[in-house]
Amino acid sequence: MANEINKEIVLQLIEEGSFPGGVHVFDSIESTNDWSLAELKQGREPAFVCIADHQSKGRGRRGRHWLSPPAANIYCSLAWHFELTVDKLCVLSLAQGVAVINALEKIGINNAWLKWPNDVLIKGEKIAGILIETSDVRADSCNVVIGIGLNYRMPDNITPESGMRWTDVAHSNCAMTADRNNLLAILLNEAVSMCRLYQQKAGAILSDIKVELDVLNNREVSVHLDNGDQLTGTVLGVNERGELRVLVNGSERVFNSADISLRQVVYADD
Repeated sequence: MANEINKEIVLQLIEEGSFPGGVHVFDSIESTNDWSLAELKQGREPAFVCIADHQSKGRGRRGRHWLSPPAANIYCSLAWHFELTVDKLCVLSLAQGVAVINALEKIGINNAWLKWPNDVLIKGEKIAGILIETSDVRADSCNVVIGIGLNYRMPDNITPESGMRWTDVAHSNCAMTADRNNLLAILLNEAVSMCRLYQQKAGAILSDIKVELDVLNNREVSVHLDNGDQLTGTVLGVNERGELRVLVNGSERVFNSADISLRQVVYADD
């Protein structure tokens, strides 16, 4: 079993002043995103972060359940204020996925990659996911809750609830070791840095995360649409609106709300 989340250790390791609204740690909570959205509604000023050792109703993208066993992984939500219109947040989940990859690289995991629009994978197995939700949307600003679930040491008796297989830090064969508190602090620092960079660059952020996005290019994918249809094609990239560009039957199509699964993927050796 992974070590318990220790607020004092995390506070010592995160960048000072990152969360003027507080660092809030719970043994168990329904959902870190739900708690953060409720706090924003009640007037708590961002930036703040909610961390839980267990979620009873953890949520992923498209309303899916996020498995959140106790004392095992990292579940956190950052509440952040952006002086940006909400339409400019279209690639925020991709940018925060890169922040997760940056954190993993700092503990020696160098083979994680970004799967559009909000997953981080290692050899086709999911190690992390990001859920972006907005609050207090105004003409030129909004508050955002950035939920991050990162698998640290998943219990052996946990099985995936969907076709997506999972992995975790403990099974990554990384050269370095980091306990859960250390990794959590690294992750928070990277997420905050990405928020600040995103505020500065917004639509131009794609140039900074191009390498991570290019990993998916030219791969064969199946695209599962909301209406149940399924298409197959080749990924051409991501446009400035965060939409996935796919070559389908010789014509380019773009998708902003769909699931994709990879086909015929060949992984490089570690």
